[in-house]
Amino acid sequence: MPIDRFRGLSLQRELLDKIEEYINNHPETGYKSLADFVTDAVREKCIELKILVPTSPKLPTLEHFNVNQDHVTVIDRAKKIFADVYFRNKRVFCQSCTSENCEHVEYALNLPKIQKILSKKGWAIEEGKIIKKPY
Repeated sequence: MPIDRFRGLSLQRELLDKIEEYINNHPETGYKSLADFVTDAVREKCIELKILVPTSPKLPTLEHFNVNQDHVTVIDRAKKIFADVYFRNKRVFCQSCTSENCEHVEYALNLPKIQKILSKKGWAIEEGKIIKKPY
């Protein structure tokens, strides 16, 4: 890394000695050096003060959770629910929305795994819409 990315900082020796002693006596913390510890501590304080924003990845609003014999479960982070979308009796139905036409149904119908399963059962799906139901 280029040297100009780093800057020096002076801290009280007594504080640094205590931190080094802690790091040496507590390897389970994962800190390998004083610099690792200080960088982590400063970063946490900056997040607390809203100087920095945490950089955790944003999870999708809708996400496929699992597939069962007759339905797919969709995580809806916006509504904070698990939505079960059923495929039975020649119809598709979202139990959470009590609807045959909602965002959970459309999402489920766009999942390649679901399209493949339904195709084997005689369903035809195009762009999240049913174009042919099984006979």
